Order: sequence, then C-alpha cells, then structure tokens
Amino acid sequence: MEEELQEVRDNFYVGNFVKAMQLCESAHGSSELTQSELGATLARCCLAIPQIERLKAMQNSEIPGQRAAALLAVITKSRNEAQVKSAKERLAALAKETQDMSCAMLNAMVLAMDGSWNEAAQMTKAHPVLEMQVLTILLALSCNQVAMAEKLLKDASGNNDDSAAFRLAAAAVKLATGDPEEAYLTYCDLCSQFPAVEGDDSGSGSVLLQTGKALANMQRGMFSEAVEDLQRALTAAPNDPDVLVNMCCCMTHLGKKEEFQQYFAKLEQAAPNNDYVLKTQAMTTAFTRFKASLEA
Repeated sequence: MEEELQEVRDNFYVGNFVKAMQLCESAHGSSELTQSELGATLARCCLAIPQIERLKAMQNSEIPGQRAAALLAVITKSRNEAQVKSAKERLAALAKETQDMSCAMLNAMVLAMDGSWNEAAQMTKAHPVLEMQVLTILLALSCNQVAMAEKLLKDASGNNDDSAAFRLAAAAVKLATGDPEEAYLTYCDLCSQFPAVEGDDSGSGSVLLQTGKALANMQRGMFSEAVEDLQRALTAAPNDPDVLVNMCCCMTHLGKKEEFQQYFAKLEQAAPNNDYVLKTQAMTTAFTRFKASLEA
C-alpha cells in the first residue's frame, strides 16, 4: 500500500492532479490513516483542478483533511471578508483540535499567505514528515532565506530522496542558489517520469513542471526556450497566472512589446489582484503622471 500511496503523492506534487485524483478514487486504504491521507489528497486535487461543488460536499466529511480543503476553498475563493475570516478561524481550530497533518499543512499555507511566516514554520515542525519538511523549505525560500533552505534540504535528505516532493524542493533550492542547469535537468527528469498524459514520451509535463523548466531557462538567459515551455503550459492552462506572469517577463526580455501587452491584458483579466499586475499598473500610473508633469 505504501507504493500506491507514494504514486498518489508523486503525481499530486508534480501537478498531475487528475491522475492523482483517479488514483485516490481507485485505491483501497488498508488502514484508517491511509484512508485519511487518500481522502485529504483527493480533496486537495479538487482544490487544484478546481471542483468547488465537490468540495462543498466535503464540508461535513469525517476526514479532517477534506474539511480543511473545503475551508481553504472558501478562504481563497470567497469575496466576503467576514466569511473568509471565519473560515480561517475554523481551519486553525481544526488543525489544533485534530493534530492532522493535512489540516496543519493547509493552515500553514494560509498563515504564510497572510505573512505570518514564523507561525507557519512552527506549524510545519509539529509534523516531521517529508511533505512538511518540503513546505518548510519553500517557506524559507519565500522569505529569501536561501542558506536556511539549503540546511533544511540537507536535513530532509536520506528519507525519500527519490520522491517528487523532495526533488522539486531540491530544484527550487538550485534555482535560488544559482544552479539553473541542475534544476532544469530535475524538471526534465520529472516530466519524463510523470508525463501529464499517460504514454506521452514528448517530454512535456504538467503545468507546474513546464513552468519550472521555463524558470530554469530564464535564469540561463534562454528566453526563447522558456517561451516554448510556457506555451506548452498555456495549452493546458490558458489562464494560469504564474504562466502568464512568466510569459510577460519573457516578452520583456525579448523586446516584444505587442506580445507583452497581449499576455498582460490576459493576466489582468484572469488575476486582477495578482502582485505583478498591481505593481505594473502602479508603475504605469507613476510614469504617466511624471510625463504629464513635464508637459504641464
């Protein structure tokens, strides 16, 4: 059963959410703990795809991880501030009450989204499993604590270095430490091992892996190759904010102003509150005002 669980985990973490969902639905947990993990992973797949109606049906599930995923859907999708605040409080209480790893992980993510980095890191330490160690590494990188991320990666090694989660964390650290070649090779290996479409040997991976390859190519100054990676990702997810942001960056470096405007307009529509959108709009406004002051 552990091998079956590992296959579920690997496909989930590389971004093959549909396959991971199918594996969860076809697996038969041999223990209550296994059933709980399968159910929680299924719910997180529903978050990623997304399948909101299915998540709503999980609000009263017996599996804590499914209830946590349903609450996270409210937190990330609702425009009602009071509703979001209540969901955050309920998620924190659920994580504390159940001491469930999936609940703690989602609560840590919410804390990080709110800028409570220390609290998020403390929550991950309460569950010393590989997935939580990987989350701690990513939190460190998000805070630009690269040396800490390197140490955490070293501490996590030796448990399951062949797992997709560990290899993705290692690739992220390689990008942060200026070794995009090694990161690129890791993303390529994962694409080959976990194709987005069963039987596809083209080397194309999930949206997540194609975006990772693009980031590595951008760091290597290979922007045309990065665009090819991102175009494959856009085919699968035409409104993905991360893909569109990186496509805008590539067009800026390639000096393609018209293409930049096309992708930026699409990004504005798909994710109007994205940080890249807000900062770009603010810069445009500032330059417009400055130009007007010179002409006055």
